[in-house]
Amino acid sequence: MTEHSLIIDENKCNGCTICLRACPTQALIVRKGKAKLINDRCIDCGECIRACPEKAIKSKRDNIEIIHDYTYKLLVYSPVILAQFKDFHSYEKVLYLFKHMGFDAMVGVDTGGYIAADIIRGFLKNKQNDQRPYIATNCPAVCRLIQSKYSGLIEHVLPMYSISDIAGEYLKHSFISNNKVNPEDVGLFYISPCPAKLIPTNQEKGCHNIFDGIFSMGDIYNFLMNIMENEDIQFTKQEMITTKFALRWSSFGDVEHKFKDFTTLRIDGIRNVIRFLDRLENGIIEDVDFVDMYACDNGCVGGVFAKEDPHIAEYRIKRIADTFPEKISKKMFPCDVDTCDIKMKFEYNPKIPNKEDMKLAIQTIAEIEALYEKLPKLDCAACGSATCYNFAEDIVLRKDVTIDDCPILKTSAP
Repeated sequence: MTEHSLIIDENKCNGCTICLRACPTQALIVRKGKAKLINDRCIDCGECIRACPEKAIKSKRDNIEIIHDYTYKLLVYSPVILAQFKDFHSYEKVLYLFKHMGFDAMVGVDTGGYIAADIIRGFLKNKQNDQRPYIATNCPAVCRLIQSKYSGLIEHVLPMYSISDIAGEYLKHSFISNNKVNPEDVGLFYISPCPAKLIPTNQEKGCHNIFDGIFSMGDIYNFLMNIMENEDIQFTKQEMITTKFALRWSSFGDVEHKFKDFTTLRIDGIRNVIRFLDRLENGIIEDVDFVDMYACDNGCVGGVFAKEDPHIAEYRIKRIADTFPEKISKKMFPCDVDTCDIKMKFEYNPKIPNKEDMKLAIQTIAEIEALYEKLPKLDCAACGSATCYNFAEDIVLRKDVTIDDCPILKTSAP
């Protein structure tokens, strides 16, 4: 069964159905007065976490103490964390605190963006086997959405890992190579702005998570604030090697800055993403070369684990990025397709069962459609399913309800 990052606390859940309406993939149902997750629909976008008024939905995350299980501790951080602090111009302090926490080496996700940019440009320049628009893999929630719902768009997805994974591959590869250490002694960790990145995108296809632990940005923010408020630390300046573009792209999806000679789009907000994918699948979208999509509003700065308002965080990232150059020496990041594992085979993972048996699948869909026609089509969620169509699916596929459980039909019956 596919693993997900979400946890529902039944002691807090009152069955209000607000999460059902918030979920863009109808991955939640209410049964016996409590919300439950439908695993094959969930994309870990975290919209239910934002919406739940009782704070009954949470996300799994690792405890920072697990870093001590390793001799050498490496960290990949989302640059979004630099924008969580009011004194954002002194972001070097945050980098120093990572050292203070015990990490031996670190890079930002922007490192992965710098490495990936030229490889993506190669795809865009190549006119053979052209699958435009190419879709970036930076948001795991978007990747899972395409895997489960948009089989016809799989060929558009770039066959490479996200820039956060690429940054991790680069850091671990270079640290082991430069220090001649045993790979088993090295732990690689990530500070994530959202729950989607806690789970490997292709887990059911045998792909493993390259990180040995992933921490919530909110937890790390609180941890760092506690250190700053209660410990007397003599800060020393930490070097951060990046470019203006890489920092902006890895934080809020600013792809246009780097690929000005191509038609590129950033689409943020899961419902905007779904709208765009629907139009793309229907052939309405044309003349677009590259699309970077994010489930969260404003990109990663709008992540569920982020503390700061996304608009303020984006402003701060822009100001930090302005202090960095447009280009740096390529020798800084000698990672490419040959030296780092950045290639990923992206496969279809449909939510409708029996994909091997087309006849049975057609019969199942016909049965769902027939039941749907008998329902009131009010999408009130009073039955505990997000929509009337989902209710029909639950009757046929999950068999945990019957048509008699529709309260509207009950009240209208003679």
